[in-house]
Amino acid sequence: MPNSLSRGVFNLFWGSKRRAFAALPGPPPGVLGTAGDFLEGTQPWNVCARYGREYGGVTLIWMGPTPGLVLNDPTLIEQVLDSRRLEFEKGSLREELRPTTTEHSLFIAKQSEDWGTKRKADPFVQGWSPTWLAAQVAPMRASVERSVDALLASGKSVDLAPVMRRLTFDAFAVAGFGETPPDSLYEDFMLLAKGADARIQAKLPLKFVSMPEGFEAARERFYRFFEEKLAALRRSPRPEAMDLMSWMLREMPGHDDAWLARHVALMFYGGAFSASTTLVGVFHQLQKHPDAEARLAAEATAFAGGPSTLERLDDAPWVEAVTLESLRILPAVRLFTRSPVNDVQLAGVTMPAGATIMISNQFLHRDPKHWANPDVFEPARWLDGGKARDPIGSGHFFPFGRGPRMCVATDFAMVFLRTAVATIAARARVQVASTEPFQEGFFFGVVLPQGVDTTFVAR
Repeated sequence: MPNSLSRGVFNLFWGSKRRAFAALPGPPPGVLGTAGDFLEGTQPWNVCARYGREYGGVTLIWMGPTPGLVLNDPTLIEQVLDSRRLEFEKGSLREELRPTTTEHSLFIAKQSEDWGTKRKADPFVQGWSPTWLAAQVAPMRASVERSVDALLASGKSVDLAPVMRRLTFDAFAVAGFGETPPDSLYEDFMLLAKGADARIQAKLPLKFVSMPEGFEAARERFYRFFEEKLAALRRSPRPEAMDLMSWMLREMPGHDDAWLARHVALMFYGGAFSASTTLVGVFHQLQKHPDAEARLAAEATAFAGGPSTLERLDDAPWVEAVTLESLRILPAVRLFTRSPVNDVQLAGVTMPAGATIMISNQFLHRDPKHWANPDVFEPARWLDGGKARDPIGSGHFFPFGRGPRMCVATDFAMVFLRTAVATIAARARVQVASTEPFQEGFFFGVVLPQGVDTTFVAR
């Protein structure tokens, strides 16, 4: 908290501006406003959750002399992310990610420009998408099995987060273009992600942020890989192939090859980090709850004993419950930011254009007024109507965001996560060395579990 001198300086210069927001609770600002709370080493989602406990659904913050809001109120969050979403944009994130992604990215598209057009054209919302998705259970299961078998063969203790990231990347590749990717593609993917992360976490203007050595060459290689894959498919089509690239070639003839190739490439940035973090959360929590782990192993073994179909995956309710509970208690994406396009009325005050609005799901996912035993990993809460009471994207459960700008690949992510959880649990006992809360870093906008030492033991 700023000292009295710092608070006095703020009031001297900006006290009159502060009076216009006197109705809103929040920490007293100092020379830097309240930005110091977000600069002192505490992760921003923890600051937002603390504000929810201390100040309620709305907290007034100050980024220097500019007011902002932290929202922990489901109604206001719904307005910003859904019913009034056209009044807000993603702000600086667009520029932070631009060098790593491309102009084809739906994630960074502006609502006021071409977001609507891009979303209608996105492969994940096409009429054929559910059929394609159902066909991915078997190939993704096979990919995960290969990854787990390699871990079992090594017998080594591993840091779980990077291992799950590579497992996820490989499964996405099989779903995206039908092959296990080469190591070089993954290396380029990670280098581009590091460049974006440097910009996301920069404390300086972006023009002063240097990209990693070899960034431009890696970018050219990464996207050329997908263009060459698509060109090869043009020359030798695979009419029966089930991967996304083949399906897009058959079903989306009106789009040029660069558009098609880039959409397959961008699916990795859309979900590889968040999905792998969720898998870490699943097995870290299960280590603390042996009964839940034993029930998962039994159901997963039954799934592994038959055909890999979506129908059979849907008949594995404990697999889904474990996945949903991990998304609740340890969501991979915990912070969403927006900025008003123009001055707007929100929470009873006028927020200026460009102001920072922070939304975190961490407090609401553990709100004791809504959830029983909110800090305890209890997959059973999702059975017997629990999923209907708190569907993905609702007021107290939005691990993928809310409203029309919720992750367009949510359905794909859930099928992958359930497939991966079932396949890993059937094949191996994932022994996490410590059940203490893991250190949470931040990478590419996603929570990064650190130092989760793990051994894979064959069932």
